[in-house]
Amino acid sequence: MKKFRICLSLSLFWIILVGYLVWANGLLARGTKDFRWDEWIWFGLIPAIAPYLFYYIWKPGIIENFFKQNK
Repeated sequence: MKKFRICLSLSLFWIILVGYLVWANGLLARGTKDFRWDEWIWFGLIPAIAPYLFYYIWKPGIIENFFKQNK
């Protein structure tokens, strides 16, 4: 449970950090000063969520069951 809380905290920190950097970069950009949602999604949200998706897909129990059935 402690590992999960640490990983979740790191993911939320990453999302907030990238959101701040995208916002600050938008303020310094020439032309439009809009928040760039596409950058935030690709560099903040997806890297923070991807490890959980991979863990859900490749749970250790599923892998063990797969190899036990093949024997």
